[in-house]
Amino acid sequence: MIREKSELRLNAFGSSCHIIVDNSTDAGEEYLSIARQELERLDLKFSAFHPDSIISRINQAAGTGYVTPLDPESRSLFQYVNALWDESKHIFDPTTRLLQNCYAEDGRLLASKAQLQGMLKLVGWSRLEMTTEGASLTAKGMVIDLNACVRPYAVDAVRKQLMKHGASNALIEMDRDIASIGKQPDGANWLIGARIPRGGGAVITRFKLNQRGYALRGDFERSITLENERFSRALSPIDGQPVPGLLSVGVIADDCLTACSAASVARLKTEQAGMAWLDSLGLQWIAIDRELACHGPLAPSKR
Repeated sequence: MIREKSELRLNAFGSSCHIIVDNSTDAGEEYLSIARQELERLDLKFSAFHPDSIISRINQAAGTGYVTPLDPESRSLFQYVNALWDESKHIFDPTTRLLQNCYAEDGRLLASKAQLQGMLKLVGWSRLEMTTEGASLTAKGMVIDLNACVRPYAVDAVRKQLMKHGASNALIEMDRDIASIGKQPDGANWLIGARIPRGGGAVITRFKLNQRGYALRGDFERSITLENERFSRALSPIDGQPVPGLLSVGVIADDCLTACSAASVARLKTEQAGMAWLDSLGLQWIAIDRELACHGPLAPSKR
């Protein structure tokens, strides 16, 4: 008897990944093999958890003058990040990863003001130089972390490979980055739940995600506590402080990378500015503010 669906669970980019594919034609295992190969290829290439990845080599060579070569795929991804950095007015900055070291796992500030100021001298995407030869960081100690873009990029890449090989129904989920093909193998809609990033994380609404991409960014597990107030770990590249923005943002778009970019930038703005940014993009979105009120076209009261 042919199983209705086949599933795969694995880790990539430091996150868990879950893939479901239609097995009605008995091709499920082949599709999962294709998905695994593509995900492992991109993980080895772009994950900072691998010492030989492009990201790790750029970080290791920071301030040495060595230029890490970029192949066409890598250059295209870096150009996308550069455009997002520019479009966000420089608040989306992959070099802020270093600032996370100023905060403990439980959210306490570990660094003094002087130490934080010292760290800020090593922050600034403009200090990543891209030439025809490749990319390099100009100052020793600088690091880049492209997970906010490479994870959704990988989700989209897996979806493209599955569609190329004939998969008609599938779901690819990595952490809170999701992309779908068609519907569920039994014909039902793919349903995504939005939940409150506090307490037990109760689901407040569900919506369809057929042939679309979705990304959720929010203050769920890891946070920062300053003066008895809880913030997300989204840090400002200007002062290194957590941004008092929306608690969570979920966005639906044609692909996961677009959705993730919109949500990531919105979370780095103040609440009103973040929602104005989302409105300007013309995408479907849901946001929860610091008073736990829901906003956006996907909010329960708007549907």
